[in-house]
Amino acid sequence: MTEARHGARSGVVLVGGRSSRLGTPKALVDLGGAPLVRHVLHAVAPACHDLLLVAAPREAQPEDLRAGLAEEVERLANDAGRSARVVHDAHAHLGPVSGLATALGAARGELAWVTACDVPFLATGLVDALFALAEGEATLDVVVPRWRGYLEPLLAVYRVRTMAPHFARQLADGVLRPTDRLAECRVRVVEEDEILRLDPAGRSFVNVNAPDDLDTARALIAREPSAITLRASRPVRSRRGSTADG
Repeated sequence: MTEARHGARSGVVLVGGRSSRLGTPKALVDLGGAPLVRHVLHAVAPACHDLLLVAAPREAQPEDLRAGLAEEVERLANDAGRSARVVHDAHAHLGPVSGLATALGAARGELAWVTACDVPFLATGLVDALFALAEGEATLDVVVPRWRGYLEPLLAVYRVRTMAPHFARQLADGVLRPTDRLAECRVRVVEEDEILRLDPAGRSFVNVNAPDDLDTARALIAREPSAITLRASRPVRSRRGSTADG
C-alpha cells in the first residue's frame, strides 16, 4: 500500500473497461462535446491533491480506452496544470470492490474520494463537504451519502489507512458488494436533507448506465451547459487568430 500523506486528499475515478450497454468505453462517451470522464475529473480535481484513474487490467483494457485516458491525462496537465495517474486493477470483471481495493492501495492521500466515471453532473461542493466531514472526525472510516434510500459507496470518502486493507480482505473473501461489510466500519451516513443543501437538484446522483440515461443527460446538458461543454463548443483558433474550420 502507498504511504499516505497526512492531510492530503486523493480523488479516484473508476473508469473500468468497455460498457456492454453503451457499446463503447463508458468513460469516453460524448456528452456535450466532452467525454464523461472529463466532466467527472472537472468536478473532483478542485477538491483533491492527488488524482487517480483506475482502469481495467492492461490485458483487458480496450485500446481506444487506453488512448482516450492518456489524452485526458495530458489535457488535464495542459489545461489545469494538474497531474493524474492511471492505475490498473489487478482483476478483471470483479466489480467495484476490486476497484476500491486497487484505488485505496494506490492513493497518496490520507482520505480518498471514490466515484465512477458515469456521474457527469457531480457537484464539487458535495465532494468537498464529504471530505470536510471526514477531516473533522478522525475516527471515521467512511463518509457515504444515502440517496433515495440507498447508500452510494461510489460517491463516498474513505480513510485510506483503514479502508484499503478492509476492501483487500473483502475482495479476497469474494464479497463483491461494497456495502456488505460497512457495518464493520465507522461510518457517517450523509442523509438526503443534508445532500440537498449541497446539491439542491441532486444532480450528482444522475448516472449514465444505458442509452436512455445518456439521452436524459444530453437533454439536461443542452438546457444547462457546463463550463466544459461551453469550452468544447468554442471554435479552436489558429496562431493567426482565425478559426480552425476556416
